[in-house]
Amino acid sequence: MYLNCHTYYSLRYGTFSEEALLRLARGHGITRLALTDINNTSAGLNFVRRAPEFDVTPLLGIDFRNGIDPCFVGIARNNEGYFELNRFLSRHLHEKAPLPARAPNFSNAFVIYPFEKVLLHGMADFAPYEFIGVSLRDLRRLPFSRLVERRDRLVVLQPVTF
Repeated sequence: MYLNCHTYYSLRYGTFSEEALLRLARGHGITRLALTDINNTSAGLNFVRRAPEFDVTPLLGIDFRNGIDPCFVGIARNNEGYFELNRFLSRHLHEKAPLPARAPNFSNAFVIYPFEKVLLHGMADFAPYEFIGVSLRDLRRLPFSRLVERRDRLVVLQPVTF
């Protein structure tokens, strides 16, 4: 399952429409897919509506960023989780304040922090809903970092983007 997929609503970071993303998933045998556009949820409704046509189980979330700086990815566990993520994003966009390094305590959403951010901010303790996202480029450094001991918290976080 891909946890960080962008459409063209992730301005400058995605070129796919929701349908093109779903078509690509079906063509590669992907049956579950998380749409996490950057600071945006515009494609969510159409993505969920169209996903059954492509035999894809849709998940929704948000790739939270300060400009081009990735902070964390939130993935809703259910409708309440999607509401939590949207409420947090709306507050952030309305207040024009930078996103925090650590996500709030979401009750119904998973949070994935980029490997680099976990190292940079010295994060050590993780709630049951928090994970560390490792990209392909991070794999060389993982065996030499303290995070190698946190295998229970590691997930692959390789964005599907342009």
